[in-house]
Amino acid sequence: MARSKPAPSQAIRKRRAARAVRSSVAAAIATAPSQSRLSLTERAYGEIRHRLITLAFRPGEFLNESMICASLGIGRTPVHEALHRLQLEGLVQIVPRKGVLIPADSLNDLIALIETRMVVEPAGMALAAARAEPGHLRALEAMLGQAREAIQQGDRAGSMALDAKFHNEIIRVTGNSVLAEVARMLHQRASRIWHLQVWSDADLQLAQIEHEAIFEALRAGDAEQTAAAARAHLTSLRGRIMGAVLLKNATE
Repeated sequence: MARSKPAPSQAIRKRRAARAVRSSVAAAIATAPSQSRLSLTERAYGEIRHRLITLAFRPGEFLNESMICASLGIGRTPVHEALHRLQLEGLVQIVPRKGVLIPADSLNDLIALIETRMVVEPAGMALAAARAEPGHLRALEAMLGQAREAIQQGDRAGSMALDAKFHNEIIRVTGNSVLAEVARMLHQRASRIWHLQVWSDADLQLAQIEHEAIFEALRAGDAEQTAAAARAHLTSLRGRIMGAVLLKNATE
């Protein structure tokens, strides 16, 4: 009659369980993306986006990943992932076997972008008027004060940053993360317009007046007037863009 094997001792069972846990942890670490790689991808995305928006990478220019990697001091994988993200946002076009094309915005492209913002932003700002709380209003009022100071000091970069921050903050007040992401991407693409280097101090001051009109309607909780002020601001911007681009083309 065969004799049954003795049951493993408690110590053996503990050692086996510990080995199983270590194996599971090792497998999870092996399959999870490393934090360092994610951080490098975010850094590559931020730096490439900044160069696109500020026109350091010129519209119509062809780049290649090796050149971008060398200029950023970042490896190929993070740069490759960042470029694909930027392609989804419409800021670059990856052309197989050729490189990375920086799209050149035509006048029609710029107008189409403003028209899209005119569909999204007035409705979003009207929603914000219904949902804004005192803390939101204080933050927006502070931004407007900072923008006035930046204009007085001739701080173009500061004005640009605060312009984007003002628009994005109003949409963020809605609490709708999908709407906020759409508005952010549209405004991000529009940021390249500011780097045409044709805006005068009068343009910045007019934008400030229009922002303050939006804020006053929002503070009053008037959704309809907030939407109307947003449409007026974007209509004004569209007219100034058309004039600026046509003037630039006429002098080239």
